[in-house]
Amino acid sequence: MIWIDDSRAANGSRGMEQELSIEVEEDAGLPTALERRIRQEQFQLLSSHLPVVLPGSLLVAFLLVWGFWDTSSHTAAVIWLVVLVTSVALRLGLSIYFSRQAQERQDDTLLKKVLLIGSFAGGCVWGSAGILFFDPGNVHGFALLIIVLGGLVAGSLGSHAYYFPNFLLFAIPEFLPLMSKLVFLEDDFYTMIALMMSLFLLLNLYYAKKYADMVKHSIRLQFTNDALLQKLKVTNRELHRYSYTDSLTGIGNRRQFDLDLEQTWSVAESTGTPVCLILMDVDHFKEYNDAFGHPQGDQVLKNIARVLLHVCEERKVRGRPMRIGGEEFALLLKGDLDLATATAEFIREAVRNMEDPVRTGRSVTASFGVAMAHPAEGDTRTALFHDADEALYKAKEAGRNCVVSANRKHG
Repeated sequence: MIWIDDSRAANGSRGMEQELSIEVEEDAGLPTALERRIRQEQFQLLSSHLPVVLPGSLLVAFLLVWGFWDTSSHTAAVIWLVVLVTSVALRLGLSIYFSRQAQERQDDTLLKKVLLIGSFAGGCVWGSAGILFFDPGNVHGFALLIIVLGGLVAGSLGSHAYYFPNFLLFAIPEFLPLMSKLVFLEDDFYTMIALMMSLFLLLNLYYAKKYADMVKHSIRLQFTNDALLQKLKVTNRELHRYSYTDSLTGIGNRRQFDLDLEQTWSVAESTGTPVCLILMDVDHFKEYNDAFGHPQGDQVLKNIARVLLHVCEERKVRGRPMRIGGEEFALLLKGDLDLATATAEFIREAVRNMEDPVRTGRSVTASFGVAMAHPAEGDTRTALFHDADEALYKAKEAGRNCVVSANRKHG
């Protein structure tokens, strides 16, 4: 069972609430890092759709010129088409340039200007088509012109409205010239058409704003969920660390020992290598606590943990020390019994020579039990632990401050 400190959990919850409240307050004021990331994502979405949208608009332009070729000035139509092709080529080139840059290296301000200027220029070029190709005497041509301009506005809603100002700068210049010309004709029919175009434009602007807000909200949720997922991963790692780490000494606890033993045993079964276990118990620790107090006893345990880590690092031991009880430590080793016994002896000497935290003039000592098992030959983990514990008991009987291995004794 994993125990969680309720006070720490409450503090963590309050901390997250404070972080979220700070984000909300900042969102109402100056742009935050999250707002900048959202805006950057909007620009990326706009830029990524240009290679699809702009070639499509060129196809429509060629069809429009073809449809009005017999009723309009050839020179004016060609110039208009060249201007549009040039504008589209520039926008495509800039889109490709920005898409090839690493996102963290992109200049968002420059990208924003390029996108907005490009949309405004495209809207102006298409808007000029309303003046160039409009002929009051050509009813079919007028219908075609209305369909093309209206279709472009409606069609650009999905691709241009990721960032609302972008759609605004395209749609208004695209519709306004023809609407104005129709009003100035002072003809009831054309005035009605102009009013209908105005209503159509307003509806598209309204839904473009709604769409842009929805996109922004979706991006915000995505980034927020990503941030919460990262926090959850960090929290889970911390929880795992607390669950498998001894809070006093900072090394593995009994739960970590059981997990390591399971993994080590599985590997040894498949590779045929032996597994050794060193059990260590601090001598006369209860008397030490009674004489000098638990804080000093805790310091002794911390010092021993540091000694164990140092010895494992110095001797390149393929295992890690763990505190599995009050004053009892364990170390799993891959290797034979002689290696494990020599390692235990090295640890015993290092513990005896470590500094006494209360300077009593008396060395802190420990007793060791060492055992070996062959998982591939049918030995069990229970038997390994029993043999090591029995060897430790014999070390205590032999006067403590010694190492006893299964059926052998090293003092």
